Amino acid sequence: MIEYDPFSDSVMQNPWPHYAALRREAPVYYLEKYDTWFLSKFEDIRASTTNDVFTAERGVTPEMVMLKAPPPPDPVFSMLDQPRQRDYRRMFVPRYTKNAISRMEASIRSTTRALLAPLAERGRFDVYRDLADPLAVAVIADLIGLPREEAPSLRAEIARYFARRPGQIGTTPENEAARTTLVTRLAEIVAGRMQEGDLGGDDHISVMLRTPAEGGPLSLGSMVATVYTWLVTGVEVVPLSVANTILYLARHPDQRRAVTQDPSLIPFAYDESLRYDQPTNLLGRFVKEPVEIRGQKLGSGQGVMFLWASGNRDEEEFPRADVFDIARRPPRTLSFGHGAHKCIGEQLGRLEGRILLEEILALAPEYEVDSAGVERTYSEFLHGHHAVPIEFAARSL
Repeated sequence: MIEYDPFSDSVMQNPWPHYAALRREAPVYYLEKYDTWFLSKFEDIRASTTNDVFTAERGVTPEMVMLKAPPPPDPVFSMLDQPRQRDYRRMFVPRYTKNAISRMEASIRSTTRALLAPLAERGRFDVYRDLADPLAVAVIADLIGLPREEAPSLRAEIARYFARRPGQIGTTPENEAARTTLVTRLAEIVAGRMQEGDLGGDDHISVMLRTPAEGGPLSLGSMVATVYTWLVTGVEVVPLSVANTILYLARHPDQRRAVTQDPSLIPFAYDESLRYDQPTNLLGRFVKEPVEIRGQKLGSGQGVMFLWASGNRDEEEFPRADVFDIARRPPRTLSFGHGAHKCIGEQLGRLEGRILLEEILALAPEYEVDSAGVERTYSEFLHGHHAVPIEFAARSL
């Protein structure tokens, strides 16, 4: 008998046996207490994210889909269906093309090396907390147009918002207080920029100030919700996936040796880490029109959660799916989503990940992980390791 609840301690501690059981025995699984379906197989998730019978406009997060929390009242592109989403998404596409992102390489590498220099002299640092997280925060703050000096405190509120304890279902008053603090400060920043007017910058706030959507200017609420979405996605995925990659390479010495001897393999190692332990565990939609999947009838108004991390471990799509193998060259994955809501920041995430891994492995090819200090994120929404301390021979850069 399947026992699955994304908020349960067992699933948060170790989701993989639960996902394997779902794929094997109940790939389209219904939980009555949430009136929500869970899709765990690669092909079902991929097909469903291109199917117009599902809507994102009632919410996409576990709290919105499963616990029926209301979505933001103002439009945000991550929670809009086509064709409404098109105007909002077009605002940001020019900054996230492959060519545009490649022009950021020198500045991102310079920031990475500046962060790494004092850490190199210590001979020990935490990959997530000391390096990957500060870099991701700086990069996304500049892209959004947030004050870089204030970005770490904003990021700290995100961490407090996503903090979870065993037995917790949804958010606590402490979580919501952190989110309120964050959103209030973002609203102050955006309102200040609205008063200044468009100064011609290419950061996201500047672009939103001068670009209409759906026939009119964006409201303050819509801009704040969009900034919030960019900030959350920009600071979470890369640090988790880079920390994961360093940890899994350490657990597979032959693969780590191959990567250090041939750095051109680093992007493949990063891709495999994203597949093997995907940071964005699940996102959802609501059923707009009745649909049948594998003989199960999903009714209008019901929730449906896409278990991205499970889909990326589907044995029918990935041979030896539970094995970390940097020699894989899969033609497709779900690591950055799929369909109209596919992650617009994919190229940026790949660039940040590659640079961080190149610099870490160049500094410390023989690093050792302090296993006692490794910590896995406890969350229904996020997957990965938020503490991966490494030790190596100290030196100056």
